[in-house]
Amino acid sequence: MGVSALVMRVFLPFAVGYYLSYLFRTINALIAAPLTSEFGLDAGDLGLLTSVYFLTFAVAQIPVGILLDRYGPRLIQSVLLVAAAVGAALFATSDNLLMLLLGRALLGLGVAASLTAGLKALVLWFPKDRLPFLNGLMVMLGALGAVTTTSPAQWLLAWVGWRTLFALLAVFTAGCSAMIYLDDLSLGAGECIGNAGPAWNSRGQLEEDLYRSAFLASGAAISDFRRHRLGAAGTLGSAVVH
Repeated sequence: MGVSALVMRVFLPFAVGYYLSYLFRTINALIAAPLTSEFGLDAGDLGLLTSVYFLTFAVAQIPVGILLDRYGPRLIQSVLLVAAAVGAALFATSDNLLMLLLGRALLGLGVAASLTAGLKALVLWFPKDRLPFLNGLMVMLGALGAVTTTSPAQWLLAWVGWRTLFALLAVFTAGCSAMIYLDDLSLGAGECIGNAGPAWNSRGQLEEDLYRSAFLASGAAISDFRRHRLGAAGTLGSAVVH
């Protein structure tokens, strides 16, 4: 299997999963004001909504690691992303704090394997001398999920509202799950690495293409994130005060 096929079938779907993990982790600051207005939440409620995500995320780590070793990243990540999609859909349709909490808890559980499943997939499918580069690239692309919760998500929030925003995220998350599950990667890991070897030996092919597109795109996005980070924090502060 060639480099392009490996990147499209293995790297990108798992990188998108990690991107979603970061996005769901940081989006609460953006939607704090509309949630406070609609549900009458106070500072403690907002803090609980944020913390329940991290609670389920943390509790799931050891079981997720065991399951990844037993069943592999494809099955575990696809199943967990379904839980995340359900959580996002539940959050979008919530009419009380309990439903919001359950939605956030499912989101934390659903993205609990996003990084470890991605790293496991890279180990199985890519030559070991390219793993440091790919690991770093996955972390960088995933962190862009936090950047997305600035201007792009603010624009969508103003246009469609927080419920439709989470409904769209639920659909996107389900699509990512389907991409990972339906691609069964039928070749064995060792055979795949062997077939990819000659293409990977042409050093510039992956580095030049991915470095150029990823870093140039993220440079502008990170700059935008720095400009709007304080604005998002101010929105959360205003929501708590009012």
